[in-house]
Amino acid sequence: MKNILLSAIMMMMFITGIHADEVRLTASARSVVSVGDRFQLTYTVNTKGGQFSGPEISDFRVLSGPNISTSQNYQVINGKMSASTTVSYIYYLQAFKNGSFEIPPASIEVNGAKIKSKAVSIEVVQSNTVPKTKQGAQTNNNGQAEAVNTGDDVFLKAYVSNRNPYQGEQVVVSYKIFTANVPISDIDIENLASFPGFWATNLITDRQQIEPKQEVIDGTEYLTGELYKAALFPQKSGEINIAAKKLNCTAQVRTQGNRKARDPFFDSFFDDPFFNNQYQNVRIEMESNPIKLNVKPLPIDKKPAGFSGAVGRFSIRASIDNANLLTNDAVTIKLIISGSGNLELINTPEINWPPDFETYEPKITKNIKTTASGVSGSRTFEFLAIPRSAGDFSVGPIELSYFDPATGKYKTVSSEKFEIHVEKGEQSSNSVTYSGIAQEDIMYLGQDIRYIKTGTFVLSNKGQYLFATPLYYMLLAAPVVMLALLSLLIINSRKKKSNVALVRNRKATKVARKNLKIANQFLKSQQREEFYTEVSRALWGYLSDKFNIPLSDLSMDTIRERLSEKNVSEESIDTFIEGLNKCEFARFAPGESTNLMNEIYQEAIMFISRIESELKS
Repeated sequence: MKNILLSAIMMMMFITGIHADEVRLTASARSVVSVGDRFQLTYTVNTKGGQFSGPEISDFRVLSGPNISTSQNYQVINGKMSASTTVSYIYYLQAFKNGSFEIPPASIEVNGAKIKSKAVSIEVVQSNTVPKTKQGAQTNNNGQAEAVNTGDDVFLKAYVSNRNPYQGEQVVVSYKIFTANVPISDIDIENLASFPGFWATNLITDRQQIEPKQEVIDGTEYLTGELYKAALFPQKSGEINIAAKKLNCTAQVRTQGNRKARDPFFDSFFDDPFFNNQYQNVRIEMESNPIKLNVKPLPIDKKPAGFSGAVGRFSIRASIDNANLLTNDAVTIKLIISGSGNLELINTPEINWPPDFETYEPKITKNIKTTASGVSGSRTFEFLAIPRSAGDFSVGPIELSYFDPATGKYKTVSSEKFEIHVEKGEQSSNSVTYSGIAQEDIMYLGQDIRYIKTGTFVLSNKGQYLFATPLYYMLLAAPVVMLALLSLLIINSRKKKSNVALVRNRKATKVARKNLKIANQFLKSQQREEFYTEVSRALWGYLSDKFNIPLSDLSMDTIRERLSEKNVSEESIDTFIEGLNKCEFARFAPGESTNLMNEIYQEAIMFISRIESELKS
C-alpha cells in the first residue's frame, strides 16, 4: 500500500512538472531532400496566442505559409480532464538547388517575452542520391534531427494482372497504399502515371469513388486504398521493367519521449495513448516494388496479310444506308468494331470500292469504356462514296484480322457483302445529292438577288426634326447624368472596400457558410480529417472576420470577452465555446462515428446562426 501511494504521489508530481514547463518554440523538417522535392517546415509552440515572426527563407521556394494549425492534448488527473494547446506554424517549401543550407531561427512573443527556435539545417541532393526510406525527420529541442520511422505501418505496393503478356496485349497494373494505425493525408500521386514502353490508359477517372478497405497481411490489419490503376499495352517484345514508383504523403506519427530513466509503474500509464498522445505531422516518402514483364512477340507463322496490330477479342458489324440509288447520289457504309483490347490502336479498315465510285475520308467516332477490369467499347467508321456511273456493283466483305492472346492464335472476322444498284440520274455531273453522314455538313446558301421591297412604310412629314426638341435635350443630358451616378457609385464602393474591418465583418457569415459547405462534402465522403479542419476553419474564421482579430490572437478568453461586449447571452457564449472544444477534441479522437460528425456539423451551423441573430438584435 505504501509503494502504491508513493508511486501515485510521484506520478502527480511528474504530471505537475509537465504543466510547469516553460514556453518552447521547436522547429522540424526533413534533414535531407532532393532537388524538386516539396517538404514541410513546422514551428510548434506549446501554448496559444503570441505574435509569431517567421524566418527569412531565401534558399528554398516558399509554396505556402505560414499556415496555422492548433491541436490539444487531454490529460486526466484525479478524475478531472485538463487540456493543453499546441499551435503549429507550417511552411510548404520546395528545393531547387544542391547544397547544404541553414534556415535561420523563428521567434514568437508570448506575454512580453520573445522565444526563439533553433536554426534548421537541410541538405539538398540530386534525386538519385536520396536513400530509399520510409522515414521522415523532425528536429528536437537541441536542434538535432531525429528520425521518425513508420516501419511497415505505411507502404506502397504494385500489382500486375499478367507478367507474361503478348506484345499489344492489355495488362492492368494497380498501386495500393497500406496503413496500419497511422493517419495519412496530402498524398501526391503525380509520379504514378509514367510508363515508358507502354501505351497507357487511366482506369480510375473519379477519385471520389475510391473507398478504403480492410485487409489482413501476416496477422496485421491494414487499411488499404487503390490510388492508381491503368491499362498498359506493351509496344515491344522482350523484357520491360516498370520502375519502382515513389509516393509522398503526410503521416501523423506519435513522437517519442527521451526520458533516460523510466519507472515500470509509470510506463503502464505513459505508454497509454490517452496519456501520451503527442503527434507530429511528418512528410514521408515511400517506394513501390518494381515489376518486370517478359513480353512475348506475336507469332510470325500464319499471320494474316491484313493484320495491322489489333490484339484482343473483337467483332465487326456493317450496314449500308441505301443500296439502290442514282448516279451522283451518296452512299454510306457504317462499320462498327467492338470488343476489348487495344481499340484505340486499330487502324482504319480498308474497303475495296469500285473504280467508278468517288470516295472520301471516313468519319470516326468512338465509345471507349474504362472499368476496373480494363478497356473495352467500340469504334465506328462511316465511309462515304459517290457513284459517277450507272451499273451493278459489289462492295465487301470488310475484314478485320486480330490476335487473340487467350488462344494464342490469329483470327479474322468479316462483314456481309453489299450489292449496290445504280441508275442513271437526271442531274448534271456537278450536281450531287448527299445523304447519310454528310447531311450535317451541307449548308443552304440564300438567294443572292434582292427584290424590290413592297408593302406599307412609315413616312414622316417634311420639316419635322428631332433636333432642338425637349426629347433631344433629354437624350443629350442622359449620358452626363448616368456618368455622374456611376462615379458616385464607384467612389462609395471604394470607400467601403478600403475599410478592411468592415468588409471582413460583412463577409464573415458568407465565408463561414462557404467553409461549412466544403465540410459537408467531406462529411458525405467520410474524410474525417478534412471535415474537422473545415469546420474548425469556419468557426475560428467567423470570429476572426466578425471582430477583426488575427487568428494568431484568438483564444477562448478573447472570444468570451468580445461576445460579451456585443451583449451576446452567456448561454450562447458557453454553447459556442463548448462546440469549439468538442470539434477540436473529436478532430484528434480516434474511432468517432458518422453520427458525431453529423452532430458537429449541425451544431456549427446553429452556433453561427444563433450568434449572428443576437448580434443583429
